[in-house]
Amino acid sequence: MTDIKQQIAQAEAKLARLKEKDRKLENGQKIVIGGAVLAEAKDNREFAIQLVELLQSRVTRKTDIDRLSSVIERLNKQIKENNSYPNQPTSEQAMYNELMPNKYSD
Repeated sequence: MTDIKQQIAQAEAKLARLKEKDRKLENGQKIVIGGAVLAEAKDNREFAIQLVELLQSRVTRKTDIDRLSSVIERLNKQIKENNSYPNQPTSEQAMYNELMPNKYSD
């Protein structure tokens, strides 16, 4: 009987280690995705606007809202400033890029 209890304890310990490993992987993925999203928002005004709207509608827990308040403030400030998106093409540039695709792309 002790053998079975030991096997169960070993299996439970292994399961706990695997769950911890999975949690760490998932958290790392979330950090990388968050960094990519914030980098895109820094360069893309429309994306920044959508991100602020998404955060304001989806983040509902008080602790999470408090945690993100400085990020949302920084994004809102960036959105309002005209010169904060140097890589954002003008409408004329965007239209030209759409009509005349770069021959080196793809």
